[in-house]
Amino acid sequence: MERDDIDVLLDCGAFTAKSTGMEITLQEYCTFLDKWADRLFRYLALDVVGNPAGTDANLQAMLAAGYRPVPVHVLGDGQERMDYLFSISDYVACAGLKRPGKGHCSPEYIKQKMQWAAGRNVHWLGFVREEFFSLRPYSVDSNSWASSQMYGRMDIYLGAGKWIDCNYATRGKVIKNKQFRAILDTLGISATQLNNKEHWRSNASLGMDAFVSRHVTVDSWVRYVIDIYKKFGTRVFIATGLSDSNDECLRNAIARHRSEFESL
Repeated sequence: MERDDIDVLLDCGAFTAKSTGMEITLQEYCTFLDKWADRLFRYLALDVVGNPAGTDANLQAMLAAGYRPVPVHVLGDGQERMDYLFSISDYVACAGLKRPGKGHCSPEYIKQKMQWAAGRNVHWLGFVREEFFSLRPYSVDSNSWASSQMYGRMDIYLGAGKWIDCNYATRGKVIKNKQFRAILDTLGISATQLNNKEHWRSNASLGMDAFVSRHVTVDSWVRYVIDIYKKFGTRVFIATGLSDSNDECLRNAIARHRSEFESL
């Protein structure tokens, strides 16, 4: 939040709140904005998952108080609502693309949203599927980059839209891949580390630099962000919490590829 070289799009956390039973009050959210709004690229309105009326009430309260959030087009909203949101903002977030406990929406749903947007700038909340990027969203976000932390899995981006993945038990299926070995060499990760189970999870005694599955996955997502922008012009925001333990690893990966970002 304090770095000028990173654009921060602030999400209110409504999806996480719905999934975990947490509550985010409008006053709490606005108090945070009062402190940080001038450091943000943009910030979203406080939506209420599954509650269009509650979402609109929060939006109107924020507008009345002088805030200018990115409004959210939620599940159940239609074209008239989309047109209204664009009348108050040049940028609209689309929710309902990934639903708590139900996974991704149908292709028809997202295509309908994009038809209603009619070429205007939209952000897809929690939805990053490359086969749909031809619809040209302005931006998207995902927390899949943190899969190593959550699931002990290594997601490996080989470039040109191609991914492979493994965990400790299945690492043998990817180690023979020349592109993967080149990635390990670039990151300074040895076969000995890869074959040591202790390096596949957060381990205080080894230090965070030894968390090899995380380093590969985070670096893969940073390279993917660059490739997607080059191919589609879509900005991929890497979703992270305010105190996520992956932050240092993410900062290092961004620094590693800084010249590529600067050339975009």
